[in-house]
Amino acid sequence: MTFKQIKYFQTLCRNLNLRACAKELNITQSALSLAIFELEKSLNTKLFDRNAKFLSLNEKGKVFLKQIGPLVLEFERIEKIMQDDQSYELNIKVSQNVGTYLLVSFLDQKAENIKLNLSLDNTKNIIKSVLDKEIDIGLIEGVCKDKDLKKTKICDDELIVVSKNDLKREFFIDELKNFKWLSREQGSGAKEVFLNALPKNVKLNLVYELNSTAMIKELVKNGNFLAVLPKFSVKEELRSKKLFQVRLKNFKISRELCLIYHKNKEPSKKFKNLCEFLSVCIKKDLS
Repeated sequence: MTFKQIKYFQTLCRNLNLRACAKELNITQSALSLAIFELEKSLNTKLFDRNAKFLSLNEKGKVFLKQIGPLVLEFERIEKIMQDDQSYELNIKVSQNVGTYLLVSFLDQKAENIKLNLSLDNTKNIIKSVLDKEIDIGLIEGVCKDKDLKKTKICDDELIVVSKNDLKREFFIDELKNFKWLSREQGSGAKEVFLNALPKNVKLNLVYELNSTAMIKELVKNGNFLAVLPKFSVKEELRSKKLFQVRLKNFKISRELCLIYHKNKEPSKKFKNLCEFLSVCIKKDLS
């Protein structure tokens, strides 16, 4: 049973004349007859009583006509939406830090006719969601080398070490190995970049792995911990001196913020424009 067959059936029910119906649909009478025959075959029942001169709905046909009415209206509504160039819907996943601190301008200024299904996740899971085609766009922090993804670099970002105390002097990273450290969970882009940047002979005293940057900040502010976080995520705390940056000697950690989508996606002009607008807004919120 196809939507076309159903529409043909509905039209035929209005005038009960094959020739007139075929003319209205701009198809041949034989094509219409075949479509109705295939519809009846798929339903395993006759829908019309036929004789040499007349065509009329039988009881099954009347029931079928009543049942398909709401379905046809819904199909027509969907068809209209899909043909409307103004309507647009995207599924987006963003890294927790980007979603929390860098989407204000974008969400505030995006066009009202663009519907976003937005969720937060870590970089590892976002990459998997794009590869599985569960989402249209991913915004990630850190490394992405998968050949099945298209990647657009938005900007570079700095990771810094923070403490609740102003430690005054500069440190080599190995001088901090006995402090209690907090980290994001496995799969976090920030964690992966930081660990890859550490010298091989340096092993930090990592006491907790947490999936919340906000929780890490609160623990650092109220405990004797160090943590590595995106600089943009602690901008207000640094300004108000609730947190302090630990200055490091010969050790700077930077990574990329990137927009990714599947290589098989055919980006429309609207899609490209939205991606560019998203990048511009993130750069604005970083400044």
